[in-house]
Amino acid sequence: MNKESGFTVIELMVTLAVAVVLVTMAVPAFNTFMQNNRITAQANDLLTALNASRDEALKRRATVTICSSSDGSTCTGNWHNGWIVFTDANADSTVNGTDEVLRVWGGLQGGSTISSAQTSLRYDGIGLVNSSATFQLRIPGCKGNLARDISVSVTGQPSVTHSACS
Repeated sequence: MNKESGFTVIELMVTLAVAVVLVTMAVPAFNTFMQNNRITAQANDLLTALNASRDEALKRRATVTICSSSDGSTCTGNWHNGWIVFTDANADSTVNGTDEVLRVWGGLQGGSTISSAQTSLRYDGIGLVNSSATFQLRIPGCKGNLARDISVSVTGQPSVTHSACS
């Protein structure tokens, strides 16, 4: 008896067809998963900076400002280029004189953008901000409710909400 073992062409084709269907369904879900993780991490970076600004103002009992910064040392550029937190002795929202840059955050990766009507937020010695603000965080190819809006109330407390992609 000469019996050969192995797969038939039909068995191989059925297996490949099932694999193609599974991959076709998995790729879009994986892309959404990756976008959600990216925007969550970027929103957390901005939240960390806002909370750090408020904490430093309370700890020092002095004015601390967070502003957009493209160079890491002055208040220039857009929020998606990066931002800095610094002591603001004369409360003018510019780094000068005896002001000290406390922390620098680099720009967003992957083409994400942050937009806001405010170019800076100034926390006073009791943790209140000079005005409320909203930041819109968007990623390229955004679908569904993957966008984030970060609001800062006049009490200085930031909060994040999911919003529809535009």
